Amino acid sequence: MIIKHAYIEKFRALNNIDFDLGSKITAIVGYNGTMKTTILGILSQTFTIGKDNVMFGEKTIDGYNFCSQFKEKFKLTDKDLPGEHKWSLELYDGIYKNNTFEAHSILRDKTSKEIRFWSTEGKGKGVGYPQVPVYYISLKRVTPLGEEININSVAELSDEEKEFLDKEYRNIFSSTNICNLSVETIVSAKKHTAAIYPAEYDALTISAGQDNIGKILLAILSFKRLKETFPNDYKGGILLIDEIESTLHPASQMMLIKRIYKYAKDYKIQFIFTTHSPTVIKSTFDKYNKGEAQMLYLKKVGDKVQGYNNPDVDSVISELSGEVVKKNKKVKKIDIFCEDVVARSILRQFLTNYNKYYRIMSCSIGAEEYGELLRVQLKQIVESVIVLDGDKNNTKTNNKLKSIKAQNVIFLPSTFCPEKMFYKFLFNLPDDDIFWDNSIGGFDKNKCFLKYPTLDDKSDSDMYKKWFDSVKSNFGKGYKKLIKYWMVTNKEEYESFMNNFRNAYNIIAKQINAEIIV
Repeated sequence: MIIKHAYIEKFRALNNIDFDLGSKITAIVGYNGTMKTTILGILSQTFTIGKDNVMFGEKTIDGYNFCSQFKEKFKLTDKDLPGEHKWSLELYDGIYKNNTFEAHSILRDKTSKEIRFWSTEGKGKGVGYPQVPVYYISLKRVTPLGEEININSVAELSDEEKEFLDKEYRNIFSSTNICNLSVETIVSAKKHTAAIYPAEYDALTISAGQDNIGKILLAILSFKRLKETFPNDYKGGILLIDEIESTLHPASQMMLIKRIYKYAKDYKIQFIFTTHSPTVIKSTFDKYNKGEAQMLYLKKVGDKVQGYNNPDVDSVISELSGEVVKKNKKVKKIDIFCEDVVARSILRQFLTNYNKYYRIMSCSIGAEEYGELLRVQLKQIVESVIVLDGDKNNTKTNNKLKSIKAQNVIFLPSTFCPEKMFYKFLFNLPDDDIFWDNSIGGFDKNKCFLKYPTLDDKSDSDMYKKWFDSVKSNFGKGYKKLIKYWMVTNKEEYESFMNNFRNAYNIIAKQINAEIIV
């Protein structure tokens, strides 16, 4: 969609807040005073529709110009100093040059103490906010329509659009028993919204919840218009909603989130909202792909706000309720797949300190087969760490892994198969090395290579495997003696592998909410 990732280096109580955004939904959750609305302001401030854009001058049905300003969310004060605000966004391809936009606060001009927010690239030609339509809906939308003194009905909707609002209203409120709905746009001193109500009533009788949905649906309909009017130029938009659940019954909250996934897909809208609602949180994350939805939980600690990416849903709901979560001591384990029994034995010794975090699966297939399972996104394989033999660490394999964006694949040390790695390692040990048993009848270097004394780089891997099979009984259970000695003797290679393993493991751990290892 539009935003992939956000990093807020500093902005008031926000420091080093780093989070991904869902391609369809991002929920910003936390107690009051944790700067949720400020983050909406930061995200919406970054975009505009400039004079050179074909969509310039287009407005939403309720008169909004698809360009959000900070003053809609909060007021800047004398304590907001230039240079004390900085953030960056990683954007999807085609949204902005280099896919990254960074902004900071500067003085509006030389004679003013007022600050503004602008690109860190400066004020040169081609520098400015990314050109994307945004719409911010504040809590002003829930002011009861019945409290307005004068309202006017405005004929802004086509019959097709009225039908859209009618249908979506029924979906969200599960109104199968309501017939003859009236749909109109209403304008008053404080509001411009969609009024959807049974024909036997009038607009002033609708509830705040109905009014809330009318406003949200009108915004969605505005993006729908934009997409249909500019099919070649509209790349998507961002709809930001403060406290999306306000005035809505839990059942309606659930149905609204369900519909939002459809609106996001149909009209290329990236939804970003704040919420305190357990119903909204569960509806967002319990039934849908987490790649499409992301959560940022904000918690104030002292005078700073900390951010948590995609925390456990039940823990968040307990936190919002003021409950203490009893920690489950059982660690969520991640599966590890490799090519054969020798590789599994190596991994058991290499990963001894992380036993409680993983399961090594007894699956013996080759690199090409793992590559194909990754390509088709087989869930168990995608959510595991794949360890291939060192001889697969070549240009062909790495290019394929890069093409399918596989970040969970690592290689055993060396550029050889494990058996060849051990052959060369032992062959290079002196005859009197402590590894050998030079007692009469002991397993010495001569006996180790008695049947295969001349293997070299021209020998194929099958010959090294045959050598290994002929001597492996001398290496102890699980080849522990050999593997442990290799680890001690080749510390740099071992540590390099472990770093690669931790990186791959933690990528998967973040995706499935497992514990990170260090």
